[in-house]
Amino acid sequence: MSRKMSLFSAFVLGACAGSTGQLLAEEPRSSAVIDGATAQTRVSPSGKARVTELARGDNAFVARLELEGEVEIPKHRDTTEEYLVVLEGGGTLLLNGKPHMLTRGSAVYMPANAEVSYANGPRKMVALQIFAGPAPAEKYASWEKIGG
Repeated sequence: MSRKMSLFSAFVLGACAGSTGQLLAEEPRSSAVIDGATAQTRVSPSGKARVTELARGDNAFVARLELEGEVEIPKHRDTTEEYLVVLEGGGTLLLNGKPHMLTRGSAVYMPANAEVSYANGPRKMVALQIFAGPAPAEKYASWEKIGG
């Protein structure tokens, strides 16, 4: 329960903090190549989730998302489309009330404002996360910066 509440707080409070207009990157990028070894990484207040920003522009945000085993992401909605490609691990995604088992290689499309929650399996999950528009990534601005 505490893991679920910690991540819930991180997403809800992070979303509120992001609404002030603070983005992960200090300035919009006209073009950029980000070295994966020096990319900016942020960790959730619980320490159970990490996001590494790989690219951000006016129309998209791309990150490596990592969740420790047994972590739950509570119900939430993002204002833009979101895509996930599971690289490692997996769990159960609840998308608009319908459960979907995710495993390595699963690709997910979540429409804007879809109701989403996730229960990770026992192993760490690593995914490529893409928001069609960078605004939803502002929720990560409140997470502790540990790299980049």
